[in-house]
Amino acid sequence: MSRLRVLYIGPHPPSPIAVRPWLFLRAMEARHQVDVVAVTQYRPGVGDRLAALRHLPDRAYPLQTMAVESLRMRQAVRRAIAQTQYDVIHVEHVRAFPFVPLADRHRVLFDAVDCVSDLFAQAAPYQGGARGRIFRQEAGRLARFEAQAIASVARVLVASRRDAAGMRALWPQAPVSVLHNPVDLDRFRPGLRRSPNTVVFTGKMSFHANRVAAEWLCDDIWPRVRARHPEARLLLAGARPPRSLLRRRSGDVSVTGYVPDLSGLIAGAAVAVAPLRYAVGVQNKVLEAMACATPVVTTSAAVGDLGFNEGGHGFIADDAAAFAERICWLLDDHQLAGQMGRAGRDYVERHHAIGPLAEQLDHYYHERLTTQSTRPIQREVEAI
Repeated sequence: MSRLRVLYIGPHPPSPIAVRPWLFLRAMEARHQVDVVAVTQYRPGVGDRLAALRHLPDRAYPLQTMAVESLRMRQAVRRAIAQTQYDVIHVEHVRAFPFVPLADRHRVLFDAVDCVSDLFAQAAPYQGGARGRIFRQEAGRLARFEAQAIASVARVLVASRRDAAGMRALWPQAPVSVLHNPVDLDRFRPGLRRSPNTVVFTGKMSFHANRVAAEWLCDDIWPRVRARHPEARLLLAGARPPRSLLRRRSGDVSVTGYVPDLSGLIAGAAVAVAPLRYAVGVQNKVLEAMACATPVVTTSAAVGDLGFNEGGHGFIADDAAAFAERICWLLDDHQLAGQMGRAGRDYVERHHAIGPLAEQLDHYYHERLTTQSTRPIQREVEAI
C-alpha cells in the first residue's frame, strides 16, 4: 500500500503507559510519515482558563475537555493542518477532539477508544453526594458531545463491541468499527519465578473506576482471602493512589504507587485481580496479566466482550464472597493456576498481537484517503 502522511492528535504523547496509541503509532511509523501533536505537560494560562470557561454554558461540551483546554495546542493543530496536506488526521479520545477545526473534522479518523458517556453513567452511582451529581451531569454532556463528534467524522474506532453499541445508541448511523487493544507481548511475558502468595491489582489508582475497585477489594474481598490464607499479600500497584487507598495500607496490603517494571510485578504474582464494579472498553490490566501467564479473577464488568473463558483463562465473580473464593482456589491449586495462565497467554498472542491489529488500522487509514499524493515528508513531533 502507499505511504501516507498522517497527523496524530492526542491528549498526551504516546508512551508505554498509554499502550494503545504507543503500539499503533510505532507500527504506523514503519509504514507512513507520522507527525504527532500532543499535550506533554499541561500548564494552563489565564487565556486557557478563560477559553475553557466560555464552554461552560454549552451542555454538549464535557468538563473533562474544558480541563485540558490549550490555546497553544489549538494553534499547533491549525498550523500543522495548514502547512501539510495530510492523508489522515488520526485523533485519539474525546479530550483531544475539540482541538480539530470544525472544517477539518470530516477528514478525521476518530479513535474514541471507549464510549466515555457510558463510563460516566455507570460510575455515577458509585461516587455518592455531589461527586455523583457531577458524574451524572458529565455523562449527559459527554453523550451530547460524542453524538456530535461521531456524526461529523469519517470513521470512529472503539476497543470493544459494547462501546460500538454505546456509540450507535447515541447516533445510529455512526461509522463505527471495533479495533481491539494491542498488547506489548515482548514487555508483558511470563516470568521465571512467582511468589506463591502474592495477589496483584494494577492500574492508575487515581482513576475513579480503579479507586472504587481497590476499595471494594480491600474492604470486602481481601479479609475473606486472609481468613483462609493468612500468609497472602495484596499489592495495589499504580500511579497516584488517593488518600483513601493509602489509609488502607497494612502489613498484608501494599500500595506501591508508580511501578517502573509493572510487567515483572505481574509476572511474579500468583494471581492478578480486576475487581471493577463498572467499566467500558477492554481492560488492559486483564490482557497484560494474561500475557504474563498470570491467572486472573475479574468481574463481568471488566471482562465485557473480551473472549475470556470462565474457568479456562481465569474466573469471573461479581460478589465479594465468590470473588474471594476464586482467589483462594488459585492460591490453593498451583497446577490449575498454571494451566489458566498458559491458556491466557495463548489467547492474547492470537487475538491481541500488534501485527494483525496494525493491519486493520492501516486498512482504515487507506479507506479514508483525502489525497492520492504519497510524496514523503520529514517527520516531526510537536510537543506542547
